Amino acid sequence: MEIDIKKTWIFRIIPVQNLEHNLRHGLYSKNGANTIPGYLSIGSIDVITQRDTRPVKCYPDYVVNDCVPFYFSKRTPMLYNIITGHGVKPIAQSEIIYLCFKLEDLACDEFRWCYTNGNAAKWITKFFDSFDDIDVNIDWHSIKTDDFRDANADGDEDRIRKKHAEFLVLHHVPPEFIRKIVVLNPRVRAEVEAIIAAQKMDINVLVNPKQLFYFT
Repeated sequence: MEIDIKKTWIFRIIPVQNLEHNLRHGLYSKNGANTIPGYLSIGSIDVITQRDTRPVKCYPDYVVNDCVPFYFSKRTPMLYNIITGHGVKPIAQSEIIYLCFKLEDLACDEFRWCYTNGNAAKWITKFFDSFDDIDVNIDWHSIKTDDFRDANADGDEDRIRKKHAEFLVLHHVPPEFIRKIVVLNPRVRAEVEAIIAAQKMDINVLVNPKQLFYFT
């Protein structure tokens, strides 16, 4: 599959309660966000803890939790686990929103970045700092499919790890790089638009385009 970097989007899911801070200050790595009062961390504590010790192989002086992570996938197993409470504290799906970024905006000299072929917490995951061969380095079928069961139709036992391929930026991403925000329903869109207006920003808010972002 030939990948056009200029047309590729990446996504960061956050609880809506973090949006005001993210619009004011940008996105921080987990290690940077630890000092922010009231900032809600989502996801598996076990996985987050693993990322405290996983080196970023392109930047060996840093660990994964020194990076701001983004997914290439929408409607991920991570989102499913969050809304069902599978191994994590459950959060209503309507309270989770997507911050949407253009890959080409962040893959530039302004940032130190890399990407992976799967969940960055896993030792077998590979890291890359060049888009040469990105079409084969990432399993794009796994990125796009919704069939991430252990017993998926393809018999791919590595599907969940590969679906969580990540784009990583060291330390911080400023808020002006947020291109769009995706929400579940019109009620949340109104809430998000009010938060954006209070920050005097102009970001388009979309309600689950083509039904691709949420489990409905």
